Amino acid sequence: MFIINKRNIFFIIASIIGFLSVVTISVFGFNPGIDFQGGSLLEVTYKETKPATEDIKSILETEGLVGSTIQEVDTNGVIIKTTELSDEQKEILDEALTFGGTFSFTEDRYKNLGPTISDELKNKSLFAILLVVLAIVAFIAYTFRKVSRPVSSFKYGLVAIVALVHDILVPTAVFSFLGSIFVDYQIDVLFVTALLAILGFSVNDTIVVFDRIRENLRKALDKNKQVTGQAFEKIVGTSLQQTFRRSLNTSITTLIPLAFLFFVGGEATKPFALVLGIGVIAGTYSSLFLASPLLTVIEKYQKPQKTKPKKEKKEFVPRV
Repeated sequence: MFIINKRNIFFIIASIIGFLSVVTISVFGFNPGIDFQGGSLLEVTYKETKPATEDIKSILETEGLVGSTIQEVDTNGVIIKTTELSDEQKEILDEALTFGGTFSFTEDRYKNLGPTISDELKNKSLFAILLVVLAIVAFIAYTFRKVSRPVSSFKYGLVAIVALVHDILVPTAVFSFLGSIFVDYQIDVLFVTALLAILGFSVNDTIVVFDRIRENLRKALDKNKQVTGQAFEKIVGTSLQQTFRRSLNTSITTLIPLAFLFFVGGEATKPFALVLGIGVIAGTYSSLFLASPLLTVIEKYQKPQKTKPKKEKKEFVPRV
């Protein structure tokens, strides 16, 4: 019951985090990758040894390709994402990457993404996120249809969406800040994939708690108890106590491999691991301290549901 009794504190914390996230995104904006703004992608594999990433970045800046990203692949592979290159710029870059003939490489992949393809990818990414959100609302509303008292099943879905918005805002704001100030983290298709994974993890954690609330509500309703006010708060608080340790353990066991992936893995996987890690932390907080307590607030301030009076059975008296 601690979470329910102190729910206003947790609401304030979530509101402050959400507000700061919106401000951060508004101020710093996004650092879109070539997937969303167009550009060139070059993947090469050096034959013997490869130059240091800092040296490759210095070469790119020398050629005027400021803001390019470099990802290490396997042992000697490198993926370079930069602004769209002309044929002449491509030849100059190929020569520069040999560092005067010191290093030799083979070109594995080279492609240009124009603005039209980038806009199409952007629209498909937004559509995918919207479709997932709508599917989650529909699923929760259908699953909880049999426990629509004292809170309707549709409101369970709306509460889950509030939690999901919180879970997406936080990692997006962190990426916006880091991508503009410290490191060159870009918003690309891999970032959108991470957001979709966060949506799945977060809603799963939220449904675990909601499902326990549903079971406890069903037991109370089967006993013909009036589940309103303090009774409903007690059920939600008990359900949180029963699932708190499970949710926390699940999040910790998920964060451990993500931490290893971030600190030990290659440069290509670091942004993905960071987004997922922040999303897992935000999702755990929203599932335990935001979504379920919101149900008690909705129940408290919603209009009381009218119950139809039971019809009295008329006793049949046979005529004499």
